[in-house]
Amino acid sequence: MNSKAKRTNIAVALLACAITAAVALFPQVSSAEKQTQNMLLVELFTSQGCSSCPPADKIFSKLAEDEKIAVLAWHVPYWDYIGWKDPFSIKEAENRQRKYARRLQTNQVYTPQALVAGKKQLVGSNERSLGRTMRAEMRAASENEAQNNAPQLNIQRSGAESARQFNLNIVKNKLAKESSTKFDISLVLFQAAASTDVKRGENRGRRINDANIVRQVKKIGSWDGADDKKISFRLPNKNGNFDVMRDGGFVIIAEPNDLSGAISATRWDFKRGFKPE
Repeated sequence: MNSKAKRTNIAVALLACAITAAVALFPQVSSAEKQTQNMLLVELFTSQGCSSCPPADKIFSKLAEDEKIAVLAWHVPYWDYIGWKDPFSIKEAENRQRKYARRLQTNQVYTPQALVAGKKQLVGSNERSLGRTMRAEMRAASENEAQNNAPQLNIQRSGAESARQFNLNIVKNKLAKESSTKFDISLVLFQAAASTDVKRGENRGRRINDANIVRQVKKIGSWDGADDKKISFRLPNKNGNFDVMRDGGFVIIAEPNDLSGAISATRWDFKRGFKPE
């Protein structure tokens, strides 16, 4: 193993250790009556056509093994023209990235871009900065809960272990102040892992390993920020060679539709055997 590879592996290992320690800071119980399954949302905007993205993909593959973080990799399509069409690129990824650009009041979109808690952006391959940012957001979520008007999320399966029907309970944070913010509730299906031999473009000749690849996004409801609410949803059946219950999992995201305020998220991962507790 060359020195560069050794440094990368050491950096990834240090990041994993730091995140494991920081997860303990994230609040698991927000009131005496309800237990939240909320997790820190960490997103990567990437592309198999981007020569700078494989190091970030490697970092996020490691993060995806942590069951306490809602990890998503969004493959954008705007690099598809330079020689290699990313088989996982979807327009929804670019739309989401541009929405974040508006929220963060910048016109800049790039890959690899990481978003932490929907409000802190940084280069996705910068493992030290990513670790610091995640720890800071986890600490802020724990210490400033009364200022967080995002809801608490709790998912239960409706029926047997093989059932595709689920119930989402959306619970107001009892410690937060009154707010008129409206939230969109989205179901994001992801594929846990994939290896691709890239034939053309900037990564020609490389095998790229991706994790928690977003395959489908669907709005399943909304929340007015006032009363608790229950939403029932069903996972889709197998689509082509992808079956979410065999090959991946899902993340539920509750985010303000005016692009302000905090985001709630939680993850259910069938492939790895993780489910929110």
